Parts: sequence; structure tokens; C-alpha cells
Amino acid sequence: MAPKVSVVIPAKNEEMNIGLVLDDLNKTTAQLRDYEFEVILVDDKSSDRTGEVGSSRGAKVIRNSGPSGKGCALRVGFANSTGDLIIMMDADYSHRAEEIPRFLQAMEDGVGLVIGSRVVGGSEEYTPIRALGNVFLTYAVGLFLGRYLSDALNGFKCFRREVFDDFNYTSNMFEIEIELIANTLRKGLKIIEISSHERARLGGEAKSRVIRHGTRFFWRIFTEWLRNKGILPSNAKTSAGPR
Repeated sequence: MAPKVSVVIPAKNEEMNIGLVLDDLNKTTAQLRDYEFEVILVDDKSSDRTGEVGSSRGAKVIRNSGPSGKGCALRVGFANSTGDLIIMMDADYSHRAEEIPRFLQAMEDGVGLVIGSRVVGGSEEYTPIRALGNVFLTYAVGLFLGRYLSDALNGFKCFRREVFDDFNYTSNMFEIEIELIANTLRKGLKIIEISSHERARLGGEAKSRVIRHGTRFFWRIFTEWLRNKGILPSNAKTSAGPR
């Protein structure tokens, strides 16, 4: 039986971009005949036609009825997915769907998480402040969680279903990137990086804020370190819930 892959895309007011994202995604997945795909678009309380455009391109559109935020939307998407592997990517057309085959090829035995590295592949979005913040926070991941990476914060990731199913996730914003890394390591699975090029946002407004979200990233890194030390309780589920 072909492995099933769920592609989860959180989106808030991305009417200008989501059609292009899904067009490229549909072209890519049509060529990957060894996999079965489902595409889940989580509409995070958009005030534009994001959801309608997603439906017109064949995505399963789920409206986030809980608190708004990237982490909240992703958790909704992950919980409603059915794939053996989960790919998360952004709705602003910065991530390249044509790179997905390389993510899947890298998912070998023992690998739990594949991260697209913009440090290797380049970014058209980086400002000096963003680049410095990414370097600092990625180094903090290595220092506190014991896995040194080049680009821990990139939202273009592929991971095994159990990395989500076996833990309780609580992130509301971008810091869910750290939870995924920490929980992959707790399962004793490998994390690897592949080259990924980040395009400049095609249109609309960026959702991330360097100071606000950088602070949340660092606090999550520290929180996961405290959990590893036993100072905070484990977030592992006593038994994995139904898929």
C-alpha cells in the first residue's frame, strides 16, 4: 500500500497567494505516484476568499474555530489529517512545492523529521535582523535541546505521524516549530536538514514579528529544556489517541 502523505497549510488572508501554492502543489503530487496525498488547508479566520480559493483547487478546507494563530491552525490540521507522513508548508508562496520529493526521499528509516534549510538553500525574505534572530534561536535549540541545526525555525517540514500523535501540543503561534523538534528527539528519531530556497512573499502581509515571536521561540526552547530535565511534567500521551 502506498504511504499516505498529508500536506497541511495554515492560512490567514492569503487569497492572493494560496491559489498559486495549491496549483504548484497539485502539479508536484500528481508526479509522485508512489504516494497517496491529501491536502488540508486550515483557514485561520480569514476575512477574504482564502477558503473558497482553496476549495476550488481541491484542498480539504477546515475552518479554525478555536484561538487564532499559526500553531493553533497547524494543530487543527494535524489532528484532522490521516497521513503516515505530514508535511507543513506556508500559504504565502515562499515555500517551493517542487522540493517536496526531496523531503520524502530524506525520510528514511530512523528519521522522524526533515527540515528545509534556508541557510543552505538561500532566502529572499531574510533581513539582517531576521537572519541574526534565526542564528541565535537555532543555536539555542542546539544548546538546550542537544541537536545543532542550521535552520530550526523554517516552517517547511516533514515528519512522521507519531511525532504529533504521541504528545500533547500546546503552542499557539510559530513556536510549534520547537515543539516538533523537541518531540522528535524525545522519540529517539533523527532530524535531518535538506537544502530549501525561500522565495519572497508574493503579496499580502507577513504574519511573523521578530521581537514578539522571537521571544516566544526562546521561551518555548527553555520550556522544553525544563521538561527534559524533569522540572516540568512530561507532555507524552499515556497512549496515542485514535487517528
